[in-house]
Amino acid sequence: MESILIVISALLVDNFLLTKLFGIESIFVASEKPSHAALYGGLVTGITVVSGTLILALYNGILVKTEMTSVVTFASVIIINTLICAVQLLSARVSKKAHSAVEATLPMVSGNCVILGAVLLCIEQSLSFGMSVLFLLSAGIGFTFTLFVFCSVQKRLENTLPAESFRGIPILLVSAGLAAMAFSGFYGISF
Repeated sequence: MESILIVISALLVDNFLLTKLFGIESIFVASEKPSHAALYGGLVTGITVVSGTLILALYNGILVKTEMTSVVTFASVIIINTLICAVQLLSARVSKKAHSAVEATLPMVSGNCVILGAVLLCIEQSLSFGMSVLFLLSAGIGFTFTLFVFCSVQKRLENTLPAESFRGIPILLVSAGLAAMAFSGFYGISF
């Protein structure tokens, strides 16, 4: 039952993009096309799960035992950026087309605070290792889901003609506010 609550919490109730505003810049950049949203969301999800697992192992295995928990943020940034470099090198070996798409997206991923925020929330909430990995995966999927929602919102906004002062980013911010209000309706869910 706890695992179901963690998944629902990360996907809907505590959606990183809409309720915590982690990585909010992503709705302007990665939600233009579904393919961009899928690539960006997939990279964020994958890097969140892999780096988060490594960070949590480091935190529980070494930092807690040596009472050096204050360096977790520094260690996390190093691990995340090392993993991003590894993904870039791996994509270069796979194919040129994949490498160019990934290379254009990775700078945005490295600055996305969903990755670091999800790990720090796992530590703050004292989740077990298994529940933390589930939370990290659910947070990434929830982030990707929200990007697809905003991709749909942008498609609909292309077919409308808002007032001149609302065109572009302002109407997207209003849409984000309305979506955040809609997602806040999930706060009352209980099992």
